[in-house]
Amino acid sequence: MKKIGAFPAILEPAKKGYGISFPDLPGAVSMGDDYEDAVKMAKECLSLHLYGMSRDEEKIPKPSSVKKIMKSAEPGELVALIEPDVFAVKISMESEKSVHVDITIPKNLLKTADSRAKTLGLNRSKFFQTALKEVL
Repeated sequence: MKKIGAFPAILEPAKKGYGISFPDLPGAVSMGDDYEDAVKMAKECLSLHLYGMSRDEEKIPKPSSVKKIMKSAEPGELVALIEPDVFAVKISMESEKSVHVDITIPKNLLKTADSRAKTLGLNRSKFFQTALKEVL
């Protein structure tokens, strides 16, 4: 698996808690009730954002240095280095060789899955892989 580094987050004090953003990842935003909650929410936000980017086959940028982000931070803003939950991101980044498996499922469920796969432009195998990744 490709190594994913920590990303700097900006924690902006608000009336209640902190707003969170990742300058390297537009759209990755969250908030927390206090500093500890903000760091926890930042980790969750980062992990889910990276998972989505990976699943959508978007290029994950190299994280900026904390020093660079601190220079651009507004007065009062805090900068924290956030490590993603690698397990949450790992599944979509693995490029293992696929293996053949036999499963038993109800006929109507298979028919519905095949219909949905066709609608999405996927073959049966890719449809089930995608569904499993979403659940796991």
